[in-house]
This record gives sequence, structure tokens and C-alpha cells, in this order.
Amino acid sequence: MADALLELESVNFHHKIPSPKIMNPFNKSIGLGINDISLNLISGNIIGLIGPNGAGKTTLMKVLSGLLIPDDGKIKINNLKLENKNRPNWTKEFIGMMPENVHWYGSSTPYQVIKKILIIRNMDISNIEKILEQVGLSMKSHEALDTLSQGMHQRLSLACALIGNPSILLLDEPMNGLDPVAREAFTGVLKNLAKNGKAILISSHQLAELERMVDSVILMHDGSVIEKGNLTEIRNKYGIHHDFVLKLPNKIKNIDEMFSKNNLEDLEVEQKKVDDYYSIIINAPKDGWNVEIKQKILKMFFSNDLIPFDFTSPKIELVEILAAVTGLDVDKIGMSIQRKSVGGEEE
Repeated sequence: MADALLELESVNFHHKIPSPKIMNPFNKSIGLGINDISLNLISGNIIGLIGPNGAGKTTLMKVLSGLLIPDDGKIKINNLKLENKNRPNWTKEFIGMMPENVHWYGSSTPYQVIKKILIIRNMDISNIEKILEQVGLSMKSHEALDTLSQGMHQRLSLACALIGNPSILLLDEPMNGLDPVAREAFTGVLKNLAKNGKAILISSHQLAELERMVDSVILMHDGSVIEKGNLTEIRNKYGIHHDFVLKLPNKIKNIDEMFSKNNLEDLEVEQKKVDDYYSIIINAPKDGWNVEIKQKILKMFFSNDLIPFDFTSPKIELVEILAAVTGLDVDKIGMSIQRKSVGGEEE
């Protein structure tokens, strides 16, 4: 197994909120933040950092990048332990960060943007084309920023994060505003970077956009890591599985007997009348769905001349996983996802 490029052990950080008093106008109180965070970023791995608004994702990103200094805890970068104070310069070159919602506009071009940053950082400007090629911007390198799509703007933000060839990439909501085609292309860029050995942490509250690209996830809620690991393993651990739903024009008689005859009696089946059709809802097996079971179910229906006009397998949403892991009601979790931040915490 590859070594951890970045390690956090029991790291805490809390925002300091101005709370002036008569005798102390500069008084500050302790606000929200992150609590007892431990994690490793491994070379070649893509990790999804998920959670609702206000969970602490952006705060954690800033601590990882060195923009915020932890109150306490241990941090190692490339096996070297750091003190909880301003980061040494070499760590800034080791980590590249793509903030959320960077707005690019004007008559400048991607080439000129990267060139300016390289000059400011006193770096070799001969690498501009290579950096733009990494993110698929070579064909647009000399076009005005105002003419580029949102997907191209996101690629430019990623290109800025890649300056200096950092080993670790921290990406905060990189898929925001991207259409499905641009999202797929951006995913391909990130997978290629991981193949070349970079450790990538992607913050998002959208499960669907992460599921196909990440090796594992870190689930945050109220400033703490409440679960981490492979998404499939987490679903199996908490029994979070979506149903398999088939739609037919008519009601099925003796549906339980049909399932029993085909050795599918362990599956829980519910039949509901919906408008002018019937919905057959099949609960997931204890260890989750696999292709073979779904194929067996469909073959059973077809062999009995029961041809569904539609069948779906709805995606598990973040709110459902949070509810299962925290034990809170789905409605309360839903309100948490919509809430605004307090005391400098992320939106």
C-alpha cells in the first residue's frame, strides 16, 4: 500500500467570532469548526468528502491546505510532522487547492492567467502549455475568458491548482455548475491525475457525482467525521439499499407465490396502485443488489408474460445515508442540509 502523503490525527479547529464586551472590545467567542479529525490522503487515491452545508468540509479543506492553523492535533506531510503554526514554504508547493466558485472573466486568456501566476511565484513559464494540456485546455489557451464555458472555467481553476506539480490536490465543489458532458470530461481529467500518483480530496454534498470516481468517502456532519470507507461498505454496514421498482399496467395475482417458486422468497415485495398502473416495489437484499439478482427478477417476470413498461433503481441520496448513520429523522437531516452557516462555517 502506498504511503500517506498527508496525515491528520485528532485535529481540532474552531472559528473565533468577534464578541465585544464593554471592558474587552476585542473579545472573541468560540464558534463552529471541526472536531477530532483523523484521516490519511494516499498517493493515487481519490477521496470524496461529503456532508451537508455547514458540516465543516470547507473548514477542513482550509486546515489541510494551511490557510487555517489547527488549535491542536498532529499533522504530517510527506512523513514530516508539522508544528501548529504557519506552514513552511515547501508544504505550499506540495499541496494545490481549487476553491469553490472562482469567477473568471475579462479579455485575458487561460495562457495569460497561468503565465501571470508563474511570474508572481518566480517559476519557469515554459511549463504553461504542459499545465493547460493536463486539464484539456490546450485548444482554448488563447481564447478570452469571457468566451469560455463554466466547464472550461473549472478546468482553469484546476490548472491553477496544478501549478508547481503538487502531490496533493484539494478540490472544493469542483463540479458546481457543470452540465453532464462537462462533468464527465472533468471526471476523466481527475482520474488521469490520480493514475499519475496524485492524492485527490474532493469536497461535495452530491453523492451521484462522486460515486463513479472515488475510491472511498469521508462523511462529515456537525464538524465531525461520522463515517469513512467505501460507499458500498457503508451502505451494507447500515443496511442502506435502494428498492427495485417495476411498473406494470395490471395487478399481479399470487405475486408472493411467484417469487417463492423462483427461490426469491427472501425478498420483500409490495404492490401498490398508482394512478392507472401498479408499482411493484422490491426491497433490497440484506447484502445489497447485484446484477445477477436483478436479471433473475426480470427473467421471472418475462417468463410469466408480465412485461413491465418501466423499471427503476433510485439512487441513495446523502440525506438517507446521514439519517442512517446519525440516527436522526430524514426531515431533520433535510433541514440541516438546507441551513446557512454560523460563525464563519461554510455555506
